[in-house]
Amino acid sequence: MLRHRHLIVRGIGKASKDFEPYGGGSATRPSAVKDRQAHASRLRGDLQRINNSIRSARDEQRAAGLPSDKRGVSVAVSSRKGQELTIGESRRANSRGMQLLNVRRATGEGPGRDRAVYYMTSKAIESLDKSLVSYENWDDPADADEDDLISNWVPEDDKKRPRNFWLFESAKSFRVAGVEDLWTDDPEELPEASEPVEWEIWVRTSMVLHFLNAAENLNIELKGEPSDFVDIKVFNGVATKNALSRLISRSAAVVELRGASNFIADHADLPSPARLQQILGIADRIVPAPAKAPWVTVLDTGVNYRNVLLTPSLPQARCRAVLSAWDPYDSDGHGSRMAGVALFGDLEAVAPGTGPIPLEVGLESIAVFAPGNPVRLPARDAIRRGVERTEQDQQHPRVYCLAATVIGEAEDGRPTSTSGTLDALAFNNGISTRLFCVAVGNVETSGVAPYQVANYQTLNHDHGIQSPAQALNVLSVGALTNKCSGPSPLADAGGLSPRSRTAQSWEIRRHKPDILMEGGNHGVDAGGQTSRPHGPDMIATTSNNPNRITLVGDTSAACAAAARLAGRVRARYPAMRAETVRGLLAHCANWTPAMAARRQAMINAGASEEDATLATLDCFGWGVPDEERVFWSAGNALTLIAEDDLRPYKQDPNKSVTLKEMKSFQLPWPDKGLQALGATDIEMRCTLSYFVQPDIHSASLERLRYYPSHGLHFDFQRFEESEERALRRVNRAISTNDQAGQDDGWLLGRRKRSRGTLHHDIWKGPAYQLAGRRQVSVAPIRGWWASSSQIEPANVPVRFSLIISIRTPESANDLVAEVRAAIPASALVDVPSVITV
Repeated sequence: MLRHRHLIVRGIGKASKDFEPYGGGSATRPSAVKDRQAHASRLRGDLQRINNSIRSARDEQRAAGLPSDKRGVSVAVSSRKGQELTIGESRRANSRGMQLLNVRRATGEGPGRDRAVYYMTSKAIESLDKSLVSYENWDDPADADEDDLISNWVPEDDKKRPRNFWLFESAKSFRVAGVEDLWTDDPEELPEASEPVEWEIWVRTSMVLHFLNAAENLNIELKGEPSDFVDIKVFNGVATKNALSRLISRSAAVVELRGASNFIADHADLPSPARLQQILGIADRIVPAPAKAPWVTVLDTGVNYRNVLLTPSLPQARCRAVLSAWDPYDSDGHGSRMAGVALFGDLEAVAPGTGPIPLEVGLESIAVFAPGNPVRLPARDAIRRGVERTEQDQQHPRVYCLAATVIGEAEDGRPTSTSGTLDALAFNNGISTRLFCVAVGNVETSGVAPYQVANYQTLNHDHGIQSPAQALNVLSVGALTNKCSGPSPLADAGGLSPRSRTAQSWEIRRHKPDILMEGGNHGVDAGGQTSRPHGPDMIATTSNNPNRITLVGDTSAACAAAARLAGRVRARYPAMRAETVRGLLAHCANWTPAMAARRQAMINAGASEEDATLATLDCFGWGVPDEERVFWSAGNALTLIAEDDLRPYKQDPNKSVTLKEMKSFQLPWPDKGLQALGATDIEMRCTLSYFVQPDIHSASLERLRYYPSHGLHFDFQRFEESEERALRRVNRAISTNDQAGQDDGWLLGRRKRSRGTLHHDIWKGPAYQLAGRRQVSVAPIRGWWASSSQIEPANVPVRFSLIISIRTPESANDLVAEVRAAIPASALVDVPSVITV
């Protein structure tokens, strides 16, 4: 069928005058304390001991320059066994000299204890002691229902209770916190040796000067530059555990501690001598991309621009390093491999030809880590410096490729300092957003511990995606394989590349990875117990040795391939926003037959369709992008992209910040073409992609809903539903009497698809049920902007991209032509491609 360019429109969304969402929650409350007076007496004794510790710490804190009203100690509050500790409902839960620092919920089987750490001054202890008196003397209303007072607490009831009632009711003890309490990584990873080790130290921004004074007085070495987040600065420091304990006490600034992270770049070097003679022949056929074509910026170990296959696309001036002590030309080899994949894809497919090799992207390189070099930086600092350096030197359309992951940070989906840095860099100022393609990481293997064939699916399940690929605003890339040329391939065609990590073990559900790209296969060793990368089933690419072609695979190669694809999209559609490009790659991805078969096998084994679908997403993401659909629409495959913005918040005089507006879209819809198809089954896809400004400390406070500055979600008009009713279903300000009904045909549905900042869903059904369904709404969800005292979010617009496609069997009706004719010329955005296609 005839190809069409995708239809991109702006300005067709209509803002509501008022917006009020449906919903609301309930709080889980602890069981009642049997002897409240005895319980209060024990807690009062704990508070007295803490107050004595505050007096003991005053001299050191005075020497660090702390004003008298800031002097205090970190306090660990443990819950009663099997009870959930109540820490308050506000984002920070701060009041009267008492600040919540971090929270750790009980894990494992059987009843456990939650733990929260607060910073408390003497004023806070005095306030808590007064509250204890009221708590001790509180009598529950005689006519109140016990379930209302304990399990199903409601705000109206809470307003009648003494301050901090539920904190006291759920707490077992208060005590001075130690290093162990501020440690928020896996407890088993806490350094115990007496020798100095490197720590990641999270510090309250308001207390940074006191922290620096205390660190200097204690001779604690701080490495690299701190990273700035909302209310928090993250430092790396080298100290013994005892010295760190003194730093915590003296500075009164430390919020939490984590393990210091390092970059890793996992790769295999399997040269193929038979290909060496082809290098110069390939080089002669290269047609570099035009000067205005986007660059793939390789954030890696550097790239050797002298390689004749790379030189036309990577001049020496675009090879840099964030530190002068590092080699910008890739002494390691990993970055040069990534550059080749980002530029050519698999050289195996390029080498046999004789015609020109027209390229669609250029390259840029900056070394952000240097394996083996004693001079190092924290990953978050190196990435930030790398991005800032490239953009200071030259403004140009870019896609960032980060094919290395970080060790020493959580692999459970929680935000880390490095993933938070990527979220902040991607969001930038909310307008000049950036697109990062990030590898999800590889299952660890070595010569001593080779890959165990019997554990293929178990390894992928148990090894969580590595940081920073859990970042909300990035395109997270895993690896599949269609390479099965060997006699004993480990993975079936279309299955997961053997070492690709997944989110199956995460408790936090974020639908990661987003997509998969080719990562190569393993061959099973003789004996059938172990496997290793199989040369013919890996990806041919460039080497840092100009005279060699080498091989690469795993998620590093997949990430570089995704960056190449994203760069080619930007070359063909220069007007597309970064949010749109990310959304489009996921929107046009599909599960392979092997992936779909795995989902069906789970259903056959007794899993629900919903559970099987979510498990498939956690393993494969949305699958492999279809390049034809990524680049082109067709008469029977329409892709309509609406780029818009809305103002999520408002603040009326003398009132708190509330939600402001939603956007509704009356889509130009191919009703004629759909009606002509009648009961023919068709597919519609809808994707919402947006970026958020992160607050990494919210995750440590068990406030993940406040990690993003805001949230969005989409809702589609239903079959035989009026447009007015569709709006009422989303916006309570219009009507409060309408209830949401069924909306059959979606793969995920409204509740399951709205996770992260990339929401995608697929509807399937008869064409006549889609005709007339042109109403789509995008509505806001509260984030940390709504409760921040540092910014004024009222009337600040946030951008989003809404991507909708319809796929039908071939017919005489041209869906794209019908829709294009209905779009006002002023709304259509169609900037010519910077390349010839």
